Amino acid sequence: MLITEQYRAEQAALHAKGNYGTAALQYGEVVAGLLHSTGARSILDYGCGSKRSLLQALNLPDDIVYEGYDPAIPDYAGDPMPAELVCCIDVLEHIEPTFLDNVLDHLARLCDPYGFFTVHSGPAVKVLSDGRNAHLTQQGPSWWLPRLQQRFEVIDRQPIPSGFVVVVRSLQSDTELPRPSRLALAPAPAAAVVTRVSATATSAQAGAGESASMADVAEGPPQTVLKYHGRRIVFNTPNEMTAWRVRTLFEKEPDTIRWIEQMAPGSTLIDIGANVGMYSLFSAVTLGIKVFAFEPESQNYALLNANIADNGMSEQVLAFPLALSDTMQLDKLYLSKFSGGGSCHSFGEQVGFDLKPRKAAFTQGAFSVTLDQLVESGAVPVPDYVKLDVDGIEHKVLQGARRTLADSRVREVLVELNTHLAEHNAVIKMLQSLGFAYDPEQVRGALRSTGAFEGVGEFIFRRGVAERIDFKKTFSIGLPPDRRGRLVLEHVLGRVARAEIVEDPFPYLVVDEVFPKDYYAEMLAHFPAPGSLRPIGETGRVSSQAYQERNVVLFTDEEFARMSTEQQTFWRNLSSWMYSDAFLSFFVQKFARSLEPRLQRILAADEILKARGDALLVNDQTNYAIGPHTDAPHRLVTFLFYLPKDDSMRELGTSIYRAKDPDFVCWGGPHHKFELFERVGMVEFLPNRLLSFPKTERSFHGVPEITRTGVNRPLLINNIRVLNSVTH
Repeated sequence: MLITEQYRAEQAALHAKGNYGTAALQYGEVVAGLLHSTGARSILDYGCGSKRSLLQALNLPDDIVYEGYDPAIPDYAGDPMPAELVCCIDVLEHIEPTFLDNVLDHLARLCDPYGFFTVHSGPAVKVLSDGRNAHLTQQGPSWWLPRLQQRFEVIDRQPIPSGFVVVVRSLQSDTELPRPSRLALAPAPAAAVVTRVSATATSAQAGAGESASMADVAEGPPQTVLKYHGRRIVFNTPNEMTAWRVRTLFEKEPDTIRWIEQMAPGSTLIDIGANVGMYSLFSAVTLGIKVFAFEPESQNYALLNANIADNGMSEQVLAFPLALSDTMQLDKLYLSKFSGGGSCHSFGEQVGFDLKPRKAAFTQGAFSVTLDQLVESGAVPVPDYVKLDVDGIEHKVLQGARRTLADSRVREVLVELNTHLAEHNAVIKMLQSLGFAYDPEQVRGALRSTGAFEGVGEFIFRRGVAERIDFKKTFSIGLPPDRRGRLVLEHVLGRVARAEIVEDPFPYLVVDEVFPKDYYAEMLAHFPAPGSLRPIGETGRVSSQAYQERNVVLFTDEEFARMSTEQQTFWRNLSSWMYSDAFLSFFVQKFARSLEPRLQRILAADEILKARGDALLVNDQTNYAIGPHTDAPHRLVTFLFYLPKDDSMRELGTSIYRAKDPDFVCWGGPHHKFELFERVGMVEFLPNRLLSFPKTERSFHGVPEITRTGVNRPLLINNIRVLNSVTH
């Protein structure tokens, strides 16, 4: 929803007065310049008003298509088409605040690829009939920019007397056009252009006055933009060294990038020696990782904060101007990098760590903080991942983190080590004593073989069995994900990352809206007709007479041949991301604590975990029932994707059971009698819902008999199937 009916009528009345919605008249030359420099051949005037002022200001050639859109004007209220240049002039500040995110999302879909937006940051002259100012949102750029940067790359931003303008590129667009030239605007009044607001200024401070709102769009350092799987990451690069570091992000330390890519979305990373935030921001922007970044050097710390702000990641990345070490006595060489000076007491209050008793020692050049102290004080949480690169004193930092690293919640540590240093080799033994191991092949590939850094490289330590997990897929129709598959996978994993695991009576999670809405509609449209499915007893999965009311199509080439070509194409494409390492390993990590004992037993026998996806489309009919069971022994994680068209079968969901005998467990095989179990709850059978759980000896679930007539209960069932000789 983009606008309420009441507000639509209000806007229509204002436009009818004739002197409303004419701001676009002054931007004709600017928009013409953007059309020329980009080569755009279509333009959408978003919020065009009754007079379509922008069209009046342009002298468009016949080969450029113009479309006007305004929900308050009946003639222009139809759904607009995407355009190569979308102009939204004097509109955004008028949007009802409740629907502002919806409108920004709408603009992101329509900009293909570019947009030109103007925003006013102060009050309007006109008021609405209820007495409100016509500018419903009055905020400066520091409030607007993070919202824009969630959806767009901001290519150019400049102040105007009453606000600011931006040229943007949608993160959803793959259309390649020449990059627009810099805007040629009339200069803003001198009083409106002030120095850049500090990166630590709050939104309220930055948007409070006109001079502050202008500050964030004043000329800043050059920026370098990286694109990764449809996401753009902005870095301030004031010198060639910083620009080189950003440009080589994906080549300089490829193991670090691969390590971050396999992190569970939504988990926590401590980045020690964050520099200007290359890896911190890559983690936060691409995977939604919560990052605690430590960087003591003053100029790097300033750029780190600027990069956090310019990517809209202030809620995702918290930067600390702290050097970490092993004791209260820090090497003075390292301390000289620290930017905090005598302000350590106020910073300690900020992070919840009492530094006051140690301020004298600090100002004399002898103060340090350990990671253990920060974790124990509550300033930072126990992380899932730790990254460490601090110019040779990694061993000191790790000595001050021993208690934290001993916590089983720390999954992995990436640390740069120099194999020629005895103290660095001691780090390896220390981490091994805490339950971590590394892959010698990975290290051999990471070590530099020549130059000043010969023998230096990134060691990736993983706790327990994790470093030996290697999914070996054997599914013949597993295809590399296409762009849409990657977007769907990103959506699914993002939804799962935010879902909380229910622990009682066994771990499971329920995820609603698990698929994008349009993709879910396609799943329903491509679900096979009843004649394409056959009883599961005919597949050899169960005895021939069992569960005759369950009809299926297995994900195999032979089974797929019974569907139409269009259906086959859709489900094969779906399998390409659902059978991927990214999907399978994500759920292993999501349920890691529950699976760890079982994986330890498997790997003690076979050294490596071999697994693949195992999916089938299911249609359960009247009289179907399955007693409480924990799933077959070879299953590691189960996924039940509910696929009804509506909520009319909500009572036909999967039931969750607890054995009445508290000592009763089952490693899989038999389906037990209902009377031996207490029904703890039921996950309702609702559209676009996922029920997922790790297979354990207590994961009892089932479906009571379906007594309703004429039932067709559609599901997509997938499992991570263990291929090892030992399964539990």
